[in-house]
This record gives sequence, structure tokens and C-alpha cells, in this order.
Amino acid sequence: STQLDVALAGKGVTFDSGGISIKPSEGMGEMKGDMAGGAAVMAAISAIAQLKPKINVAAIIPATENLPSGNALKPGDILTAMNGKTIEIISTDAEGRLILADALSYTKKLDAKHMIDVATLTGACRVALGDVCSGAFGNNQELIDRVIAAGAEAGEPIWQMPMYEEYKEQNRSDVADIKNVGVDWVPSGSAFK
Repeated sequence: STQLDVALAGKGVTFDSGGISIKPSEGMGEMKGDMAGGAAVMAAISAIAQLKPKINVAAIIPATENLPSGNALKPGDILTAMNGKTIEIISTDAEGRLILADALSYTKKLDAKHMIDVATLTGACRVALGDVCSGAFGNNQELIDRVIAAGAEAGEPIWQMPMYEEYKEQNRSDVADIKNVGVDWVPSGSAFK
């Protein structure tokens, strides 16, 4: 079959200083790990290649680094995403969702039965769950249940996070379709609405 069964997208920010909205120096050396989603997709593709299941899989890894420079994003900039939506930049330290949005728009064009993205997307998820488990967001409950079950089998617990409709309003922009960061205390799920 030529139908794509699964498309995997993994965030590949190879170094994240926060851009102009620079992160504190403590822990900055660990920001090489912001490409963990891309690495997870690479590992999955490697395992799929070795196991040779009878499925068609695509992998998309948007890769970049986030550093201050003369060409860097600035708060107040307006970007146009691949799907045509405009995004107001509030914080340059919320760059991962920008590259992942374009990767998911591209992936959607591949018309896969299932799309799975993996990312170190927001510290809010870590605040909510600690280092005990990962958070999962999604719009396909059957697929989420399968991912959670696979995580449990592998010893990697996953907790489903909410995606309430009310989150949409918290990312509303007066000058674009959406902001890249919501209002204070907005839950991490708002990034996905």
C-alpha cells in the first residue's frame, strides 16, 4: 500500500538559549537537550528499520538553534506559518512550537493515518508532572490510549494532559491569529489549541 500509516515529527532545537528572551545562565549547558524529540524520532525510525514492520512510516525533524543575532526573532514580530496562520511572537523562548507547527502542517499534507509528534515543548508540563512521567496531548483518544499503554509497557509512564476549549481564548492575539505564548498561568495545553 502507498498509504502512509504513521508520520512522526520530532522537535530538533539543537541549542536553545531562549533567543532575545534569553534563559538564565544556570542550566544553559543543558539546552543541547532541546532536540530530544528529534532524537526520539530518529531512534524510532532506527528501530522500525530493524524490525521491518509492514507499515509505511515517515519522519519529519525540523531542526534549528535558538540564539540571539541580528536575524533572530524579536518579541512583537509576526510570523506566517506554513498553513497561512499568523503568529505574534511574545517570547522568543517559545520557538519549539513554531518549528513543530510547520512540521505538523507539512506532515498533514502527507495524509498519514496517524500523526505523532515528540517534543520538549514546555516547562509547564514539567512543573505539572515533575520528572516522574511525560505529558501527552492529542485529538485521537484511541491513539493516545495506545501510546500511554506502550509507555507503561516500556517503563516510561505518560499522563494525558487536558486540551480544554477555554485555552483558545488565552492564546488570542489582537494583531495575529494566535500568540506563541498565552497569558500568565496559561496551561501548557494552550500551545496545542
